[in-house]
Amino acid sequence: MEISVSTGLYYTKGYKEILDIIASTSCRNIELFLNQAFIDIDVLELQNEVSKRNLNVLSIHTPLEFIAFPRRESEQYWINKSIEISKILGSKLIISHMVLGEYFDERISSLDDLHKENMINYCSIEDIHITSENLPKFNGGSFLGRVDELFEFVTENNIDLTFDTTHCAFSGYPILETFMKFKSHVKNIHISDFDNGNEHKVLGEGNLPLKDFITHLKKEMYDGIMTIELDLDNKKRNNITSTKQAIAAIQKSIDYIENNIR
Repeated sequence: MEISVSTGLYYTKGYKEILDIIASTSCRNIELFLNQAFIDIDVLELQNEVSKRNLNVLSIHTPLEFIAFPRRESEQYWINKSIEISKILGSKLIISHMVLGEYFDERISSLDDLHKENMINYCSIEDIHITSENLPKFNGGSFLGRVDELFEFVTENNIDLTFDTTHCAFSGYPILETFMKFKSHVKNIHISDFDNGNEHKVLGEGNLPLKDFITHLKKEMYDGIMTIELDLDNKKRNNITSTKQAIAAIQKSIDYIENNIR
C-alpha cells in the first residue's frame, strides 16, 4: 500500500503553496487534483515544481464539473488530457466522475450514461487505471451514490474504482462492508473521516471506524493507493486557519494510517 495526499486540500490557495504544505509533511506522494489551483498550470512547469519538492505524482483527479463544464470541456476531454499528463509525470491512475451539474452540450441527456460510456471505453488502457468513484447518495442523484447499481456496473464491465470512505458514510453505508463488496475492483482509496454530515475530516476527528478499516486493509494485503483527501477550506469540516495547522492536520492523518498498518 502506498500512502498519498491529495492536492485538493485547498481550492483557494496557489498551487505552489499547496505543494509546499504537502512537502512539509513526511509523505512524498501526491494525488494531483486538477482544481482551480492546478488546472491551467503548464505540465512541464508542474513537473519541475513537483520534482523540486521531491514529490511523486501517483494519481490524477480530473476537474469537477463546476470547473470543467463552464469551460466547455467534457469528461472525455479531461480523461484524454489526464492520460497525457500521466505520461509526463509518471502517474498510473486517473479518477473521473463528471456526473453532476449542467452540461454544455444539450445533446447529452444523461451524464450518468455518458460517464458509463467513458469508463467502458477507457477501462482497457494499458499501464494506467482509469477509475470511477463512489459518490454521496442523494435522491435523484447519480448512480455512483447507489451501491447496488454501482456494483452491478463495475462488475459487469470490469471497471476500476476509487473507493471514498466519507462519501460512503454520507450515504449511510458501512465503510468496511461496502469496501469488501467492491474489493477486487478498488485501486485507490480516498480516506477521510466523517461526523454529523461533515465530510473529508482529518483522520481520527470523526466517528468512522477507520482504525478497524485500515487494520483490515493490512490483513487483506491491499496493495493499491491510499489517498488522504481532506477539505481544509471549509471551516465547518476542519477548523484549519493557518499553514502550520494544515501541515499538522495532514501529518496527523499520515501518522494515523502508519500507526495502524505496522
